Amino acid sequence: MGLSLYDSTRPPPSTHRQRILVCLDRSELSEQCLPYAVTFARTFGGDITLVHDMQPRDAGDGQRAHDALSWEISRQEASGYLERLREEVSHSLGQPVEVRLEQGHPAERIVDLAREVGADLTVLGSRGTAGVMPWSLGSTVQKVLAVTRSSVLVVRPTPARRADVCLRNILVPLDGSLRTESVLPAVARMASAHGAEILLVHVVLEPASTTLHSDEDLTLSRQLAGRLEGGARGYLERLRAQLEREGATARTLVTRHTNERQCLLEIAEREPLDLIVLSAHGSACSSTRPFGSVPTYLLTHSMVPLLVFQDLPEVERGDALRSPSTRPPSSLRTSQSAEAV
Repeated sequence: MGLSLYDSTRPPPSTHRQRILVCLDRSELSEQCLPYAVTFARTFGGDITLVHDMQPRDAGDGQRAHDALSWEISRQEASGYLERLREEVSHSLGQPVEVRLEQGHPAERIVDLAREVGADLTVLGSRGTAGVMPWSLGSTVQKVLAVTRSSVLVVRPTPARRADVCLRNILVPLDGSLRTESVLPAVARMASAHGAEILLVHVVLEPASTTLHSDEDLTLSRQLAGRLEGGARGYLERLRAQLEREGATARTLVTRHTNERQCLLEIAEREPLDLIVLSAHGSACSSTRPFGSVPTYLLTHSMVPLLVFQDLPEVERGDALRSPSTRPPSSLRTSQSAEAV
């Protein structure tokens, strides 16, 4: 079920099964991605591919990866690890799961494999075994996020691995653009499937007092912010009403702050959230960057799992991208007709 937001002049949304790629590094932290992958596969009707990447055979200290026998033992151990998880996830999901044991530089192989299998969603743990700070992103995750064109789910570490995921509260930041609204059909589907409440948030920028502002300028700026705040309340209320007509439960929050990204982070820290969902780009969209400034900031700093829908299609370098004219289907992949400003 999704919101009825389609342009009738366009073809109906794709009914292909969603492909979810789960990246594993043989750490407990990465295995915390598995219940999320199962949850989204059940919600959207998807297939799961588990991938583990081994370093190239000749990588490391220059000793020819120690020797061929040691490398083969490592390969068999990795294969056994994937087979164990395949059985576990297949049992939980109730359908077969594919596994891929790759060899190469992890970030490159993840991005290439996502393209190869047509991944609608790439699921990553925020950090691997070398992670230090709970909010820090591992180097492989950073490299993947720098170039991927897939939608991504970044899972934060929890004290213990959970058997399943309970989605009760979902935060959706909106800036008034069609791009940020494009996630709503999928969010409505998740909320309806899990009995979750959607929190729609819009941040109105509060003018800061600087040497560039006279008292009169500051007064005018604050008056404008007040008018924008009133307009934002009406905007979110319309979306809330539409979501509830589709069977989802939603509430709204309009707030003023001098820093939109920090404000969203503060909201995420004080609200009992299970997931943040947002579009990869908002009203200010650069097709040269996989993610805009707000998603990038939240991906880096949020302690809440973050699902970011990629709104830009995979294109060849030099292809022209235009602005979107419709919203995407209620799936893990945004409409490939969505185009960049």
